[in-house]
Amino acid sequence: MIAYRKALGFMNLILLFARWNLWRIHPRRFLVNLDAVPINRPIFLLGVQGGGLTLIARMLRRHPDAVSVTGDHTFWAGPDQMHRVMELYLPPDLTELYTEIPEETNFRNRAWLYATDMLLPSYRKTADDATPEMRRRFQRAIRLAIAIHSKDPQRSRFIDKSQSFTMRLSLVNSLLGEHQPHFILVTRNPYAMCYRAADVVTPLSQLELTLEERLQLAAQHWANSFQCALDDADEVDHFMSLRFEDLLQGPEKSLRTICSFAQLEYHPFMLPAPEHRFPLGSTGSARGDHKWYPLHPGVNRLYLKHLEPWMIEIIDSRVGDLARRWSYSPGGP
Repeated sequence: MIAYRKALGFMNLILLFARWNLWRIHPRRFLVNLDAVPINRPIFLLGVQGGGLTLIARMLRRHPDAVSVTGDHTFWAGPDQMHRVMELYLPPDLTELYTEIPEETNFRNRAWLYATDMLLPSYRKTADDATPEMRRRFQRAIRLAIAIHSKDPQRSRFIDKSQSFTMRLSLVNSLLGEHQPHFILVTRNPYAMCYRAADVVTPLSQLELTLEERLQLAAQHWANSFQCALDDADEVDHFMSLRFEDLLQGPEKSLRTICSFAQLEYHPFMLPAPEHRFPLGSTGSARGDHKWYPLHPGVNRLYLKHLEPWMIEIIDSRVGDLARRWSYSPGGP
């Protein structure tokens, strides 16, 4: 059994690598007229790392018309962040690891830090930064993913959850204007999220900083990310926000709301179920991971219970107004 699991895990890694890099070598990249591939109301999930985007993206990617940067609905649990998978194909201003940042930060892994006060000016982009070449390259990246993975490009709906687009909402919307992009901003209790980012998960928790300093960075990242999205939302025709906690409490109701907004037909099989098995090449493992079934409505309590008054004060000083906008507090939900 152990040998079998090791072999399965090894095979999963190989297929994951292949899926991640398929866009580089697939024949359709060179044989198909990408400019003729339609872009039909692409859907972008926005938020921060650990905020529930993976679960929601997987639900949407199980839709028969769904396409991501690594597959169609049959590959619903693989990588789904074009700012990482297609980093070398996208314009630099739309990648996760935009390089022109202050050298003194010494943040080698910026995945959970790019919206901190120091890095935000390098990552924040709006419609004013759009250029015709950026528009062409961004659209071609989406068209390439559809051309490679879709069986019916006319029906396909591109779905992505590049978190760094949260502070580039205005730019992404401008680059895709006539294709009616839809944006879903996913929130999760920042008091739980900031503690989790600062003291539990990498890379922020492993920085050689005090817990107080890491909490400050986590709070900056959360607050700046969501404030940027809200500042840009007025320019967007199709925008909604959703609390992750509400989806955990009522998954069918929330998914129906999302589908109605995104103009997708709702299917019961999009909801997590115990019989679902992750396709080989998925992120996590070949056997799946905790970001599917069962759902855990009380997951925030794992982190909220550790909060001390001084931690709450640090977090609240940056996220307080936004937290109250979505009825979040150190006590829940």
